[in-house]
Amino acid sequence: MPQISSNSFIKPPNSLEWMIWEITEDLPFFQTFPENWLTSKSTENAISQKTIESVAARFCLWQLCQAISNGPWEFKKDERNRPYFEGSNYHISLSHSFPFVAAAISEQKAVGIDLERFGRNVEKIGPRFLALKEWELWKDSQVDLTRAWACKEAVYKAMGVPGLSFQQDIPLSQFASNPTEIQVKDKILLVGSENFEHFVCSIAIET
Repeated sequence: MPQISSNSFIKPPNSLEWMIWEITEDLPFFQTFPENWLTSKSTENAISQKTIESVAARFCLWQLCQAISNGPWEFKKDERNRPYFEGSNYHISLSHSFPFVAAAISEQKAVGIDLERFGRNVEKIGPRFLALKEWELWKDSQVDLTRAWACKEAVYKAMGVPGLSFQQDIPLSQFASNPTEIQVKDKILLVGSENFEHFVCSIAIET
């Protein structure tokens, strides 16, 4: 069942569609996209939870694609296992954290989406992915730390730069402004996030 399917917290001046789905169905329900979108794991007899999450995320992406056009949508993965459409000017991003999955698609502008569950001991890794000022700002709030992690993950996906440092290269300001613009290297990105259930969803997109 879809949880969120709108641009409720991030409305950049370009094409962006995204969807979050709560998994309550079994694997066959989600396998409605083209066969070449499937992986070998998707057809194995022993289906893992991660496989269902991966297929469900692609199902969300397929729903978004069909709302845009009939394609063709040539789904591929690069050498870093990042999804993309071959021969297309649409950028895509996927994320999953059971029982939720998410997909985002944007024309011409790079996009990243990330789902994170609250309660993952993010306090232990906070000093490693946050700059000192960010850590001092959010160290006493697990919600803010998780939100910061999700925002930086989304930005990292949108940038697509190997070795980009969460701590040094992806600056975040206070969450009073949502969404907010940040500069990463030579790019300006719009970053927004929203809490729901026991999760946070963050989206980053080039402006």
